[in-house]
Amino acid sequence: MEIETGRLPKDEQVPLLLRGLFEQRGYRRYRMSNFEAYDLYRENKNFLESEGIITFTDASGRLMALKPDVTMSIVKHTKPDAVSSKLYYVENVFRLAPQSGEYWEISQMGLEFIGGQGGYAEAEAVELAVRSLAAIGPQSVLDVGHMGFITSLLDVLGVREEARAAALDALRAKNAHTLRAIAAESGCTEEEAGQLAALAALAGPFPETLDAARALVAAPGMADACGELQSLYDALEAVDAADTLRLDFSTLNDIDYYNGVVFKGYVRGVPRAVLAGGRYDNLMRRFGKPQPAVGFALYLGGLGRAFAEKSDYDVDTLLLYDAGQSPAQVARAVQSILKSGRSVRAEQSAPEGLRVRQTLRLGPDGAVPVTGGGGIC
Repeated sequence: MEIETGRLPKDEQVPLLLRGLFEQRGYRRYRMSNFEAYDLYRENKNFLESEGIITFTDASGRLMALKPDVTMSIVKHTKPDAVSSKLYYVENVFRLAPQSGEYWEISQMGLEFIGGQGGYAEAEAVELAVRSLAAIGPQSVLDVGHMGFITSLLDVLGVREEARAAALDALRAKNAHTLRAIAAESGCTEEEAGQLAALAALAGPFPETLDAARALVAAPGMADACGELQSLYDALEAVDAADTLRLDFSTLNDIDYYNGVVFKGYVRGVPRAVLAGGRYDNLMRRFGKPQPAVGFALYLGGLGRAFAEKSDYDVDTLLLYDAGQSPAQVARAVQSILKSGRSVRAEQSAPEGLRVRQTLRLGPDGAVPVTGGGGIC
């Protein structure tokens, strides 16, 4: 599937490119309402990035919410006996901005592979995440972690349930000191505390970091996680999609909802993750759905910096014409300039402050001169 995007701005090209990419792999577009029953989100607040939810009462008296998340709605409406669903979406979500306290409408695009068995489903989702980032810009990285590796280590070390959230927060912050303290409070030995603290530095090139992770294996679940990560890397390397992968065990999602591989994507010029996803079988189970599931979301609204193209000019050509010249003459001249690959703005007089490469004046006979001056009007 080829989609003509060359004349579109970068921020409009990306959704079209990704639609083509996803549809080539058999994903179909999922459309949903802007609203869901508030209880859906109230009962699963830990899954949401923001606890702030915009609510209202509908005509029948039900408390409704503007959707802050898409994945949860897809899971809710998935039939328990559905064998496999491959969906993608382009939706707006509504969230509370953490600093300003104002509500944001955020454009989001993503995909969900529900019911995909075995390691290929994860490999496909991660590959499409890699290629989605590449569509934004050539300089990107996808950090990959594994929830099973972490939870298995916490299990074997006997870290108390009430301390696990703090341990995960410390690991996200790469705080080895706090990890040691949590291990000590759970009765771990110095050696075991060091094992937990070592996770804070367990990040880097995928093959080398995976070798370092294998040296920490202390439970079958950790060995299984390493096997899954190796299989994932091999699959992506086979299709030339492994160059931008990093293995980082501080890449985590909520333990109550996610299991297995998790990942976050970054692009140059944007200070935070623009893509996040992973395997969320646990979320499916909370809704009584037996299928495995993996997916990711790309936050289009956060890509402004990545798409910003600095230019010394507002337009290539300023075409000046006289009031007595016909619209047809001006239109033909504009088309002639556009066909040469230059952008053009036609005006009777030069707008103040407009930065142009060249200024041309339409001739009395409608001819466009070949040369002209540039600068700031």
